[in-house]
Amino acid sequence: MLRISKNEIIDLVPMPDAIVAMDRAFSDFSNGKFIVPNRISMEIGNKNATALIMPAYRTKGKYFTTKVVTVFQNTIADRSSIISSSVIVFDSSNGDMVATMDGESITSLRTGAASGLATNFLAKKNATAVAIFGTGVQAHTQLEAIISSRPVNKIFVFGRNLDSIEKFSSHISDTYSLSSSPGTFNDLNTVDIICTATPSTESLFEHKHLKPGVHINAIGSFKPFMREIPNDTIVEAKVVVDSLIACKKEAGDLILAGKETNWSFDDITSEIGQIANGDRSGRANDNDITIFKSVGLGFQDLVIAELVLDRINS
Repeated sequence: MLRISKNEIIDLVPMPDAIVAMDRAFSDFSNGKFIVPNRISMEIGNKNATALIMPAYRTKGKYFTTKVVTVFQNTIADRSSIISSSVIVFDSSNGDMVATMDGESITSLRTGAASGLATNFLAKKNATAVAIFGTGVQAHTQLEAIISSRPVNKIFVFGRNLDSIEKFSSHISDTYSLSSSPGTFNDLNTVDIICTATPSTESLFEHKHLKPGVHINAIGSFKPFMREIPNDTIVEAKVVVDSLIACKKEAGDLILAGKETNWSFDDITSEIGQIANGDRSGRANDNDITIFKSVGLGFQDLVIAELVLDRINS
């Protein structure tokens, strides 16, 4: 059985390749080619912690996967990430365990790639300025995917404290040679793309801070009580989701907007897979505010795991 590390996964699957893989995968998902049961979520005592179990299988595929994730939000001071996970890969012909893979890198890679795909479909073609809320592992790959998709030249960083913002900004400068600075709400009026990658339970900004035509990748809230996006932005925007079924169960931004306003899930523009397979269109004009709301799906882990194994075995 193979044990595949974070560095091996990063070396084998560059972000642009992951975005291409997500394009095909979301199209296949919307066409019913994956079996993706609802993930199991279990709260861990009173520790502000959650365990998640996410299985997936591609119809007639070589493999099926199960990802186990833990999210311990009170341990950020002691760890590089609040998230720990592993992806277990099985041979679909006989059930044998084929590999275990570093789940954190697969999760951040596939989540970033989904946002990169959404950015391709929904952000303005000439988008150059980005605001990112969050400075953790997910924020790194979210930014990498956006930079892979648009000609970014300015980045505003919003974080819990100045130290984390400065470290993230140094990473941006060293990795991409791009300008970045701590963000303010006034800066939001100048950006073309916003990414929210936090465990927040309160809106991160007000609708009045946004300029027309902004695109938002909202990937942080994954429980019904969590939110990053204000209700009036949800109501105003064209909302695209990774999975309507999953978002109805888990996407706090949308669930709360449905309870507190006249907005409903019937107002969702489409799933991203419907855009990928050509059934729906992406951005219609430069003034629309667009949102990609993602809660994450098990088949995304499977697709990256397939790509890793194919490249190891080639």
